[in-house]
Amino acid sequence: MNASLCVTSKISTTSKVADSLENLATQIDDFAQRIEDMLTAVLGPAEEQYTSTPRGYRKNGRDSFVINTHNPEGIPLTVEGRVILRLDYRYQCSFKDGSSYLQVDDSSITLRAESDPAPIVHYDYVRNVRGSIPAAHINIHASNDSATKAMLACGTRKQGKNRRKSFIEEGKFPTFSSLHFPVGGDRFRPGLEDVLQMAATEFAIDLQHGWQDALECSRQDYRIKQIQALVREFPDIAWQTLVTEGHDIAICPSRPIRTDRPSALIRY
Repeated sequence: MNASLCVTSKISTTSKVADSLENLATQIDDFAQRIEDMLTAVLGPAEEQYTSTPRGYRKNGRDSFVINTHNPEGIPLTVEGRVILRLDYRYQCSFKDGSSYLQVDDSSITLRAESDPAPIVHYDYVRNVRGSIPAAHINIHASNDSATKAMLACGTRKQGKNRRKSFIEEGKFPTFSSLHFPVGGDRFRPGLEDVLQMAATEFAIDLQHGWQDALECSRQDYRIKQIQALVREFPDIAWQTLVTEGHDIAICPSRPIRTDRPSALIRY
């Protein structure tokens, strides 16, 4: 997968900017290829490909890329050869504040039944979220009368007022799917691997031999990158933790080996 750079007249042609764009494109290609390789190892080879070639464009004065499913209907997930579910994903990425590190600005992972265009569940992340919804959240598309009653009686703050106003003036009934369940914020949110493993365990979809090893390998890569980002953002906490644990910070410490359960880097 080769990301096509979106170069416009607004972009400087200096070597520094060119190098930055090439670095971004390389990281985007690697990200897209990791998704493609993981899905191929878990589901088997696609007829064409699972992930579209990354698309580049300018947004708010910065270079951004979009990675999404190649099939606009989503990736078919089968049970005994019959399509039961569809998986869809989209990632919008850019450089972090002009640095050399790739960041996801927003993402969406959706799982739906083949028989219904409405999602069963979708996982969303919005880095620069507006309003009071959590940056990383899940929406579950289901009915729950108790939740609806509670949403109509949820006090005098903005959300409650807006729901009652929509119900009284427009007849819009608050739905369970409009609730945003927080899931781990910027760094501890679920990844595509977790959604795919949920489909594997809960719906018994068809899988390739060695699928779990492939998922765990990809999950480990994702979580290591999140840890690295946390350390860059909070080096004081990382340093203090090492000092408190008695490590010589001039020497790379050995990683403890867990025997009671799988490593937190791969655990589902």
